[in-house]
Amino acid sequence: MDDYGATVADSVKKARELAAAGNYRGAAEKLLLAGELALRLAKRSAGAEREEYLAKYKLIKELLEGVRRKAGEKGAEKAAPSPKDPTPSPEKRPDPAPVRTPYKGDGLSPQRLSEYVGQPQAVKAVRDLIEAALLKNTALPHILLYGSHGLGKTTFARIIANEMHANFTEVNVNKITVPEMIAILKKVKPRDVIFIDEIHTLPLPVAESVLYSAMQDGKVTYNEGRGKFMRPQTLVLPPFTLIGATTELGKIAKPFVQRAIKVRLEEYSEEVLGGIIATSFSKLGMKISEADALFIARRCRNNPRVANSMVRRISDRALVRFAREHGLVKRGALGAEEARKLGVSVTRETIETFFTENGIDEYGLEEGDRKLLRILIERYAGGPVGLDTLARVMNESANVLAQEYEAYLIKRGFLKIDPAGRVVMPAGYKALGLPVPGEEKDGKDGEDGKEYEGPRRKVEAAPPDPERCGAAEKLIVYPAGALPRAEGLDDLFPDIEKDYEGKTAHANTLEVSFGGRTRVLPCDSYLERNFATHLAKIGYVQDIKAQTAELPYLSQAGSNRRYFPDFVLKDYKGRIAVVEMKNFAMASYHLNIEKYGELKRYCEENGYGYAEIMVGEDGKLLSLEDLIAAPVDRELEAHILSVIEARGKETGEGAFTRADFEEYVKTHKIGLSAVHTVLLHNRALKNIDRSGDDLNIVPA
Repeated sequence: MDDYGATVADSVKKARELAAAGNYRGAAEKLLLAGELALRLAKRSAGAEREEYLAKYKLIKELLEGVRRKAGEKGAEKAAPSPKDPTPSPEKRPDPAPVRTPYKGDGLSPQRLSEYVGQPQAVKAVRDLIEAALLKNTALPHILLYGSHGLGKTTFARIIANEMHANFTEVNVNKITVPEMIAILKKVKPRDVIFIDEIHTLPLPVAESVLYSAMQDGKVTYNEGRGKFMRPQTLVLPPFTLIGATTELGKIAKPFVQRAIKVRLEEYSEEVLGGIIATSFSKLGMKISEADALFIARRCRNNPRVANSMVRRISDRALVRFAREHGLVKRGALGAEEARKLGVSVTRETIETFFTENGIDEYGLEEGDRKLLRILIERYAGGPVGLDTLARVMNESANVLAQEYEAYLIKRGFLKIDPAGRVVMPAGYKALGLPVPGEEKDGKDGEDGKEYEGPRRKVEAAPPDPERCGAAEKLIVYPAGALPRAEGLDDLFPDIEKDYEGKTAHANTLEVSFGGRTRVLPCDSYLERNFATHLAKIGYVQDIKAQTAELPYLSQAGSNRRYFPDFVLKDYKGRIAVVEMKNFAMASYHLNIEKYGELKRYCEENGYGYAEIMVGEDGKLLSLEDLIAAPVDRELEAHILSVIEARGKETGEGAFTRADFEEYVKTHKIGLSAVHTVLLHNRALKNIDRSGDDLNIVPA
């Protein structure tokens, strides 16, 4: 109620300011809102407090009548200008900026800052920015909204656009390309708002080559066509506002953060959500007690969007019940105004019946949430389980699981995500009424020595087998300076924080024991885990760590990048080596070649061994050095160049694809390794297919 009281006072203050500036229409809108809120507060209060709100309501009505009277006088002056001055004075001319219709949403979501309760710090942060931008008739600065899931970041962005009378364009960040982003920017008009949700997942090329310069310089330079057929173009943009929303502020590059004003959205308290719910029922013409609004708020997942969805469903149930009891069957008999006049109210019985029938418990958990927890507990002993595996078992998409289920379960402490997958927390067992494993054992779970063949495996390092260690050694290049080191891996490679995206299809964990000392290795694939297991079983490693080296490198396009090699190890001779495992089809992907070049440079400077290892076409292990050492098929190289040249002249974009390769091998007995070797030697060509499932070779 304090939030509503502050909103009443703020609306009256703004109305006085607008009236003083001659904006009587805007003042009237503010006073209407203030009057509605004051009356609502009076109805929910008692005694002296009720009388105080009624007095405020009376004062607001008097102010509103005065503003409307002045607005009528001003309208008459505009309708009949003086014959001596047939043209309106400059100060009375309309704003040249187009007035756009605000987004109305679902009718319950707030449309203006004055209606946006529960986030006073966010409203305060943007209010002055908006007023200054309107006074200067320019765009807002770029804004970055951050906070956990379900706090209304999209709604807040729409409110900002409404306050600016600006067009609102929402960008789907999923797999957006540079040309698609440029196409969106080409449609931008002055003061428009472009909104990008989950902006931390924006593809790096789109951010670096398009948005950074658009935000900083107001223009974008890009190329049309490819290779030698490229033509530079420059897109000059009008002043616009980019609003990005994220749940992972730490994953956004510094250049982006530095170009935007950061605004944090806080968690909603149950009391604030209860107020939102009461307001939404009021908009639908229905009454609800403060206690019952709070009862709903405790089950709406701390999410105002979910709260309004429940309001609609519960209100429909209450309306149907009221209509049956009073014999109302005529179409349109119970709209919002009719419901308000008839005094339709929502009872606790109606609310409890709704929650029971829809399977929503006291924690706000729905059937899908409980199903996810049960699968983890009953099939996988509580986890860890990879997201893709869980999605297949539940017959849902990975995105649905991550956004609709996991976000709330993690927020409530029922679930956690570690590098190996999803794990049920003790609170998750208790929410299902199940005993927490290991509580009677003082928390000493996993001491039975069980080996997990799925997402987790344990292996004991063996003494060195000279013959098998020699075979493994041939895969790794040891520079002349690669001598035995006295230092341990923890001294040479301290633990670092690596942003783990959790999107790999086969994330898993390997525990390697070295005589009582254990290393836990997070692996992105079973290929990595199997190779590390092999090295441990043949005694090749004295110690091994995963993803603990960070190597920055400059891409062929001139972008600053970084990557984390899979393993650093101390071998059976005491030497240090850095090893990367790679899908064979990705061997000649141009960024992979650049990463490998940085790996070689780094290891040669420090006297470490290095290797990029993959399973070749014959099923045997080979290194990238094996491909580099192979002879270049000059006939294939000439064919690739000729196809690119011919296609470029024909279409403007020359490329050699997988289909071209398959056509070529019909008459030439070669494998994909021959293409890799050509690309590893000819840096005037590059393979830009990052999926590993295809070829897309273009001029560098």
